[in-house]
Amino acid sequence: MTNNDKTVWNRLVWLGVFAVAMGLLEAICVIYLRRLFPVSEWAGVLSAPPLERFHIEIIREASTLVMLVAVAWLAGVNTRSRIACFFYAFGFWDIFYYVGLKWLANWPGSWLEWDCLFLIPKPWYGPVLAPVLISVYFILACIALHFRLNARWSYGMIVGQILGFCVWFWSFIKDGNQIQAHGFHNVKYSWTLLALGIIIASVGLWLTLRNNSEQK
Repeated sequence: MTNNDKTVWNRLVWLGVFAVAMGLLEAICVIYLRRLFPVSEWAGVLSAPPLERFHIEIIREASTLVMLVAVAWLAGVNTRSRIACFFYAFGFWDIFYYVGLKWLANWPGSWLEWDCLFLIPKPWYGPVLAPVLISVYFILACIALHFRLNARWSYGMIVGQILGFCVWFWSFIKDGNQIQAHGFHNVKYSWTLLALGIIIASVGLWLTLRNNSEQK
């Protein structure tokens, strides 16, 4: 292992530690919020979170994004590494946010249980497992990119990540109106769209990693 590799792993380990702690802390904050507002109104199987209480969550989520951007800026050494650091930290934060809820509040009852996942720019709904799988992709992809910080990101890679994100975003918002009107009853998540987004994003990542290998 070269000194550069050790530096990269040191950066990733400490960034991961921060994101894990941040995820657990945010889980605790949400538990407190759910004690102020009954759990059945927030994430129960029978109903979706009420829109009039979203402003509290939007402020929390926006603050979380700002914190992740700030730590990614400090951890990275150039624009590409800072972007990778953001999604790497986001992945750990998201996974351990749900790990924290399961550990401390025994929720969700199942990793297939539905939740209001995110609110910016509009409510995202889906099974808890879906964003966890996307976060695993973020972590693995960003580790790979961190060992090629000087590699030029191909247009295919950039387009692949954007298209993958758009597919994921649509999979989470497409049933929003129905969920707001009738709750999570009779709603089925499109795992096909999730898989399609991962495939598109992975192909884009592979293009950059392959081109960099060929140039060596």
